[in-house]
Amino acid sequence: MQEVLRNVGEIMIDKKIIYNDEYLVILPIKLQNMQNTFEYTFKNIYVYNHLENSDLQFDIINKSNFKQIIFVDYINEYSNIINKYRNNHVIKFIYTKSLGSFSNTENYKIFNEIVNLYEKKKVDKIAFLDSNLYKLFKKKYNCCTLFLDVEKKIYSNKYNKKRIGLLNDSNNPNHSFYNELSALSFNKYKASLKSIDKRTKNFTKLFGIKYTTNKNKYMDNNVVNLYINFTDNNNVLFLESMDREVPCILGNNDLIQDSSLKKYLMLESDDSIDEIKDKIELVKNNRESIIKEYKVFRENYSKKSKESIDDFLEYEMEEQKRIEYQKLLSIVVPVYNTEKYLKKCLDSIIKAIPNEIKDKTEILIINDGSTDNSETIIKEYETKYNFIKYIFQKNRGLGNVRNVGLKNAKGKYIASIDSDDSINKNFFKECLNDLKNDVDVVIYDWLTVTNETKYETSAIEWIFKKKYNQYEGLMYTTIMPSTCNKIFKKELYDDLKIEFVEDKYEDLSTNPFILFKAKKIRYYQKPYYEYYIRSDSYMRTPAGLSMIHILNEFSSRFKKYKEYCNLNIEKFMYYTLSWRIEEYVINQIYEKDQKELDEYLKHVYEKIYDIMEQIFNNKYYLEMVNSLDENKKEYILSRNKSFVEKSLKEFLKKVKEPFKLNAFTIYFGDKS
Repeated sequence: MQEVLRNVGEIMIDKKIIYNDEYLVILPIKLQNMQNTFEYTFKNIYVYNHLENSDLQFDIINKSNFKQIIFVDYINEYSNIINKYRNNHVIKFIYTKSLGSFSNTENYKIFNEIVNLYEKKKVDKIAFLDSNLYKLFKKKYNCCTLFLDVEKKIYSNKYNKKRIGLLNDSNNPNHSFYNELSALSFNKYKASLKSIDKRTKNFTKLFGIKYTTNKNKYMDNNVVNLYINFTDNNNVLFLESMDREVPCILGNNDLIQDSSLKKYLMLESDDSIDEIKDKIELVKNNRESIIKEYKVFRENYSKKSKESIDDFLEYEMEEQKRIEYQKLLSIVVPVYNTEKYLKKCLDSIIKAIPNEIKDKTEILIINDGSTDNSETIIKEYETKYNFIKYIFQKNRGLGNVRNVGLKNAKGKYIASIDSDDSINKNFFKECLNDLKNDVDVVIYDWLTVTNETKYETSAIEWIFKKKYNQYEGLMYTTIMPSTCNKIFKKELYDDLKIEFVEDKYEDLSTNPFILFKAKKIRYYQKPYYEYYIRSDSYMRTPAGLSMIHILNEFSSRFKKYKEYCNLNIEKFMYYTLSWRIEEYVINQIYEKDQKELDEYLKHVYEKIYDIMEQIFNNKYYLEMVNSLDENKKEYILSRNKSFVEKSLKEFLKKVKEPFKLNAFTIYFGDKS
């Protein structure tokens, strides 16, 4: 079962679930044809396959930290899922059908099931795509009307003056497909069809109607498209046609009821062949005016769509800053005596920048006072590539370099690649749509490389990936604070007015708070950051007093920013700080002589006594200690007690064989 859970987690990630988002939209697989529309409108959807195990599929809801679950239409499997998650989540529905579709028994049944759930108080809100349904039920239900949007693409169509596109479904009795087809016989137009069946083929032969079929281009290159029906309120086909600058004639429809487009594109009757015929000629003769008026309509529609979504979601959106960034992406490369690795690093970055954003990308190479040949290499690349900016400064340390990068970056997003590491060629390509769609943070796994081997280091600890909340796993993992395997929205740093501490482990006192602030986190379970462990690396040198400094800063900042933390704080402190305290603070005491120990303990008590006292009394930490054998458990508890009582020196004098938690990790129990 654990293996199945792991695989399901991976499937969910492959489907690009955004972690810590306000909502998840569940779309049944039978509506998969609407997937692109829902993805564009809501950004975060999951296509649900009722043939798979529903419990396993929806386990992602708990793992990913969603607050609202939004179901589209209704299938029987929803009831059990709603019962399971109702207490901890807001439940909402979107109904896609129209009032006129109730002539279909199945559509009426779907609507009735949603209403029953609402009346049993298992659903908090309903959204209708059909404005008529909203008008009928707005006094009775907590409901609203939605306007789905689609991505506006630029086309350069050379239209055929004798081709009319039919966007309807020939098998849908609620569509005016055969009336449309018949109207073409009077004007001698050729019908452009998505597909043709035996019945349609016979019909065209009987009335001498010419046609062409092309599944992928049936909407393009036509002088006019027809989408005439009296029950379907799908606005998407109309928008897609008009965006292509192919005017689309509709049946009587609320979509353009109040627009100047109505006189050209809307029929009074859905079944009059003569009216369809005349309307085609009207549109053909006024094509340029229609396209011009549509541009105004389109801008207003997209605004209306966003407002309707915000109304439906009912949560307080932070005011969007209208910051005009000169670049989409800034890539910061800190350099200090890395001449042996620098070319490989820069080549990997340049190779990874997609062609479509090269003019929207900058590389800031910051030389932190290198004394080797690094500067010569940097200037060589600066001369060769116009998107590279070189900054030299006297040696100030990695924390300062990261701050210089933040100050000079002109991009909406910022990535930091250490100059003795490299990245996979897909590092930016994989997440390009996320950057365009305003995701706050992108996270990748590491490929850890030593002299002997390579292995993947996951950004989610194994125990969370298998069993528990995956969002927590991202926030508790050992490499969570790392700057290098992430792409951050720069404004998160600006909003918090936070900088990196100018010491080792600078990211520990900074990035957790950035992640708290982030609302949308995209995690790719792919080892795209290539992290090299070398004996001469800056981070391989002894910790010294740096960790104490950083922990002190962390504690101070946590008090300031904990309002953004939507996690169990005690649990977060355990997973994030306890192993660092053991490894980098406590284990240092065993290596010092008496004079060094006196000075060291004085510094520890002065700077981080409060935070260590909290950790030693943390219930999760105590669970871990209680899992040790009796001798080790007694030693750790006695040691901690003497620390809190400030009698640690006396305790150490009595100890013959000190016990170090060298293998201390974020979990306890069997990892197998």
